[in-house]
Amino acid sequence: MRTDVVALFARDPEPPMDEAALSIAADLHPYLDADATRAELDDLAAPLRSRAASLRTPADHAALLGTYVYDELGFAGDEETYDDPRNNDLVSVLARRRGVPISLAVVLAALGRRAGIAVDGIGFPGHFLARVGGVGGAVVDPFFHARVLDDAGVASLLRKVLGDDAVAVPELLAPCGARAVAVRMLANLKNSFERRGDHARALVACDRLVDLTGAAEPRRDRGMHALALGSPLAAAEDLRAYLAARPSARDAARVREALDTLAAGVRNFQ
Repeated sequence: MRTDVVALFARDPEPPMDEAALSIAADLHPYLDADATRAELDDLAAPLRSRAASLRTPADHAALLGTYVYDELGFAGDEETYDDPRNNDLVSVLARRRGVPISLAVVLAALGRRAGIAVDGIGFPGHFLARVGGVGGAVVDPFFHARVLDDAGVASLLRKVLGDDAVAVPELLAPCGARAVAVRMLANLKNSFERRGDHARALVACDRLVDLTGAAEPRRDRGMHALALGSPLAAAEDLRAYLAARPSARDAARVREALDTLAAGVRNFQ
């Protein structure tokens, strides 16, 4: 059954990560057969079940996922075209066997869930991670072969992302739910589309973010994309709502300027 990500969360507050990712992909593939994608994941996970059944420790499960998903199935982090929107589209990730940390974490979770291996997402700053084995389990880097990260590895990654003064605290390794995963993937898509000047698809991502987060910023961005697409009424409504919520924002002057441009256009048309 096809459904968008907002409808999914209305129906199930905490769906599996792969279901959230699949519902995002539905916006990108008008004729998506979601059941076929689920069946594909079932088939990919099938060989894992018997192999996972004999293992007991999180480290062993992490090693199995690393060998199977990356060595045998051929998944890998896309280092060459990291910003490609397809890297945050589960359907494309499965087809290309390439992704970014968050989408590869979704693959690990999808296959792990089907094979009886607990895999949780970790919303680490700048580089999504995963936890294998539940509470006290192994922290792994989905972008690099699901390698296990010890405390030193986590601290090194944090410094690489946030700078030498960054300090690792336990809260950074707390598991996050499917909604947080969906929001992060949608934000990645929005940014990728914006960098390509694809206002239509960026607007759809903003629309989902507005509904999922209620935040003012994606509403501002949706308004800017509506403006670029020639929808002045929708743009004005969103931009006014942003200014009402963030009257002292750093970009308030830019948004007011956009509204003034809209008003001038209406006057000229009249």
